[in-house]
Amino acid sequence: MPVVHLTDLAIRSLPEGMFFDDHTPSFGILIGKRAKTWLVVKGRRRVRERIGRYPALSLAEARRRAAIVLAATEEEKPSAPLFPDIKALFLERHGVALRPRSLYQLNRNLDRHFSWSKPLDKITHNDVARALEAIDAPSQRAHALKDIRTFFNWCIPRYLTVSPCIGLKKPTEKSRDRTLNNLELKSVWRKAEEIGYPYGSIVRLLILTGQRAGEITALRREWITPTHINIPGEFTKNARPTSIPLGAMAKELIDACPDKTELLFPARGNPNKPFQGLQSRKVVLDQCGVKNFTHHDLRRTFATNLAALGTPIHVTEKLLNHVSGTVSGVAAIYNRHSYMEEMRVAIDAWEKRLAAILAENEPDAPSGG
Repeated sequence: MPVVHLTDLAIRSLPEGMFFDDHTPSFGILIGKRAKTWLVVKGRRRVRERIGRYPALSLAEARRRAAIVLAATEEEKPSAPLFPDIKALFLERHGVALRPRSLYQLNRNLDRHFSWSKPLDKITHNDVARALEAIDAPSQRAHALKDIRTFFNWCIPRYLTVSPCIGLKKPTEKSRDRTLNNLELKSVWRKAEEIGYPYGSIVRLLILTGQRAGEITALRREWITPTHINIPGEFTKNARPTSIPLGAMAKELIDACPDKTELLFPARGNPNKPFQGLQSRKVVLDQCGVKNFTHHDLRRTFATNLAALGTPIHVTEKLLNHVSGTVSGVAAIYNRHSYMEEMRVAIDAWEKRLAAILAENEPDAPSGG
């Protein structure tokens, strides 16, 4: 229905039809051939109620009566939009400003931990708290809280007046120091070998390169040369591009991956998205018998072994793509050395050491006769 600014002059010039007031919502006038009737539209069913005729009932008095009728009407307020619908809209609009990797993580956290199907205004503080309590790892719980808090803050004032996340505190997270010993590392490698592509190959690349899990799962063939893995800044945690030498074992593993999509490890059923479900697949990896370890512990194990091999700390930090480290501040600005040769020495030494670990207590191959 047309919405107009109702005045006495406007009413006298309006054609036949129904017109609503831009000053008082749900209040309007029906212009007929013989009469002009004031009305209000009530409730979700949009029931019309006539409250008088113009000009016997003036515009000002009609507005006053309409306000009384609408205030006295007991009706259920229209419900807020559903969480899944607004979540999709949030990812579409808010995600424009995010790097692809950040958007992927945000989408995954919201989908994985928050599966409400109710309207936004029906989601309570306790709903959010219970969803967070169901997450075992403090680090994952902290990331989930950050993302759901960002979502609800975005909803204000679009759809909500207050966030159900108010009062929820980031869980205390003890810094991990877990590294795998040689026997544990060998067990994980052998189990990953048994699992095979794609998850098993991802785990072995984590062991070989020390890179973050998200960066390995996002690998694209165009980033890989015969000698290096080059990861653009859009896909790294710190937004800094990184280039690491490709050792012989890592190259052999990558060459063995199916050459079907641009992504080295595509998601199941979607060749345009990187592999998903690292945590759910780890249940199978845990059958190797090694207790209490995470994918990130493989990165720490990589760094610890490099230290044992005598690799300078600044070279290890370059391999790990750490922003802050021994070469930082003014020194980092003036020191533009890539340390590529030093990193290659470190990678070759690590692969040699890993091969020796994997060969420990292995039965000798039968000799030919």
